[in-house]
Amino acid sequence: MKTIYKVLIVLAVINLAGCKKDLLDKTPKDRLSPSTFYQNETQVKMALVGIYNAIQPNATPAHFFQFEFESDNAYCQDAWQGSKEVGAWQTTTNSWAPYAKWTQDYTIISRANEFLQDVAAADIDATVKSQMAAEAKFLRGYAYADLISYFGDVPLITKVQSLSEAYVSRTAKATVLTQIVTDLTDAAAALPTSYSGSDVGRATKGAALAYKAKVLLYNEKWADAAQAAQDVINLKAYSLYSNYGLLFDEANEDNSEVIFDIQYIPTTQPQPWPSSALSLSVWPTPNVTADLINSYYMTNGLPITNSASGYNAQTPYVNRDPRLAASVVLPGSQWGSTTYIPANDVVPSGARPRKYAAIGIADPNNCSLNTILMRYADVLLMRAEALIESGSTAAEIYTLIDQVRGRVGMPTVEAVEGSGLSQTQLRAVLRHERRVEFFMEGTRYADMLRWKDQSLVHDVYGYDKSLLSNPASSSTWKFSQVKLDTRTFDAGKGWLWPVPQADIDINNKLLPNNPGY
Repeated sequence: MKTIYKVLIVLAVINLAGCKKDLLDKTPKDRLSPSTFYQNETQVKMALVGIYNAIQPNATPAHFFQFEFESDNAYCQDAWQGSKEVGAWQTTTNSWAPYAKWTQDYTIISRANEFLQDVAAADIDATVKSQMAAEAKFLRGYAYADLISYFGDVPLITKVQSLSEAYVSRTAKATVLTQIVTDLTDAAAALPTSYSGSDVGRATKGAALAYKAKVLLYNEKWADAAQAAQDVINLKAYSLYSNYGLLFDEANEDNSEVIFDIQYIPTTQPQPWPSSALSLSVWPTPNVTADLINSYYMTNGLPITNSASGYNAQTPYVNRDPRLAASVVLPGSQWGSTTYIPANDVVPSGARPRKYAAIGIADPNNCSLNTILMRYADVLLMRAEALIESGSTAAEIYTLIDQVRGRVGMPTVEAVEGSGLSQTQLRAVLRHERRVEFFMEGTRYADMLRWKDQSLVHDVYGYDKSLLSNPASSSTWKFSQVKLDTRTFDAGKGWLWPVPQADIDINNKLLPNNPGY
């Protein structure tokens, strides 16, 4: 896929350079259009890549890490980045984050609809055409699944619209969900299980089934979600990557665990500004909360609040779940070529993300680390959650969670929490596992929205950096928490974002807005 991106860029430049001065020429030479495009497989592939390009972040608050800042895992103190007000439940119809997400998803949908209309007449191999149409349907389903998770009822548009048709009302979420499942089911039927060479990164059968499982799970279709996740498992195309810490390194991209990701290329198509390297390694705003750090268990599987865990508040990172050190730059840990000293850093919380930070990269503005959007561990935990929520307490649930824990050497559920657990107990185990497994992958905030657990919306705490200046002495290396910000759940707004005011100003048929806006 990275090679395909390069081809797209080169051919687009050539196309633009071919603009003619003859204004009477009715065929446009300075842009891509159905009359000049979809003439052969190369052009059709370029149009398809144009849809893929739209899944890249289109604005600062659309980056995956901003959704961590909106959750109880992390915090960004700079209001201009867009996540601070969302995390504080102070979102308005003019907030940047909802506008960015709405715009990005409908850009994907619009491009997919255009592609599906125009590819039908393309004179290319029927099998290739079917596969590419399936990719477009996958991407449309992906975008609509995202929209209904954040906005609820949204306009359902499945064809190219004329101007007179563009003023549409919102469609019931249940109806949109039906279309999403149809798109993803159709896509799964036509997509290959894997690719090779430059095609790696394109949507696969596994990706379509995994996102089908996700949207069904998020909409409480427990049995169907469990089956879709099992369908991914049955493909036997994926496995947990052996080293959790190296899973997110650029050298290990496209490994056995990756089901779908955003592919980047150094120089020609790096991550959009601000990259994860710039935001997480350089800027003073990627605060990891003390609450997140405290949530990681000891290596014996016990929480640090358990008196039998062996936790020592003065050496808090000894014998902790290995995913903590792999995901967070902790006080006193290695940070590139130096030791991380919170008192010397500008991040208020005293801890930074390690995952996706690309620490030590020569040019943070030229970061080409792929962003993993779906991986096999998520499929395992989605099936476990779907089974739990359907009322099952079967042994398979333990096996699914144990696989994820076992990859990092953590003890099994049976060995610590025990067997014969109730649904409530298994739910708590599962939700904890999701938090520590997927930190800094942009999933936590969406989990909060769908779980509707108000206890997860609380004030932000970090470390008192002034007490963490020299690890050689206990008098200058004390772990004490300080409040960084206030967060209060707004029950009037509930768990949905507002339809952006900018779109309402154009089309008032989008009213009424969601409650509280």
